[in-house]
Amino acid sequence: MKKIQYLALFVIVILMYSCKTEQPHPNYVKLTGTITNTNSDTIALYEMGGASKEITINDNGSFVDTFKVKGPGNDVHLLLERDKVMIRLYAENGSNIHVEADTKEIENTLKFTKDFADYNNYINEKFAIMGSDIGFDKKTWYRFEETEFNEHINILKKALNEALNSYQNITADQKESEHIFIERYIKNISSKYKSEHSFASKLNKGSVSPVFENYENIDGTQTSLSDFKGKYVFIDVWATWCVPCKVQIPFLEELEEEYKNENIVFISMSVDKQDDKEKWIKMVKDKNMSGVQILAPNETGSDFTRAYNINSIPRFIFIDPQGNIVDFDAPKPSNKEAIHNLLDVVKS
Repeated sequence: MKKIQYLALFVIVILMYSCKTEQPHPNYVKLTGTITNTNSDTIALYEMGGASKEITINDNGSFVDTFKVKGPGNDVHLLLERDKVMIRLYAENGSNIHVEADTKEIENTLKFTKDFADYNNYINEKFAIMGSDIGFDKKTWYRFEETEFNEHINILKKALNEALNSYQNITADQKESEHIFIERYIKNISSKYKSEHSFASKLNKGSVSPVFENYENIDGTQTSLSDFKGKYVFIDVWATWCVPCKVQIPFLEELEEEYKNENIVFISMSVDKQDDKEKWIKMVKDKNMSGVQILAPNETGSDFTRAYNINSIPRFIFIDPQGNIVDFDAPKPSNKEAIHNLLDVVKS
């Protein structure tokens, strides 16, 4: 009788342990979390290379799903499109990633727990620093005299290193990789100072804008900058594979609606490959994207993009009715105060 009782107790203990222990899953990542105050029903998950999936957000803001990464260190983005929020994360197959955030205060509430928590918290703090007031601003930094430029470089470098060193549970390899990233990032900005400083002066406000001619329109016609002589022109240089570009699209469409009765035209210039033309057409139609939709030849190697020295996207350009530059590197549409300060000239 006692043997039966002991056996029953042993079975109960095993069952209890099994219920509390998460089963291993070496072939995929388990992602869980809670997003509050969100307007989004789903999270779009993107990996480098363009692979994506939709993750459903429950009514209480919670979500759970799985995905596979292609290899260690794969760069993963979570996009809440309606909230215009993007979250970055590192994951390896077999890991459990948990994230919590309030979309109304994303920078103060975003927090990862479970596997790679400190590393993912650092990654998002790193990008927050890079996008903050002390972050690199190509438009203004390269117009500084060299002494002032170097002061800004040193402040940014110090902030990134202090953020990295504030997290304890990051592997030595990850920490070394991030230190290398910071050094290369800073070196890349600094190495371009002389050429960019000289180049920026050529695109001053009031200078004649470089032009594009006979770029392919989504409707099959050809479009040139000269077609819009007499109008203000706001150009968004983007691509279907660019996640930050996609974040800006809803904000851009809000601007188009707000200024629809003003003397301004909004142009979205894709720098997708010609081989991805059908992908570009499909995305424009599926998302019902408004404004003038054109495809630049030769990706970012066209005369127009080269003249504006476009080596990263999204990039926004504002041109006046006479074809002169108002801003060669305009604020992002998501920066509502700055973009309205710029565009409200069309109302005067």
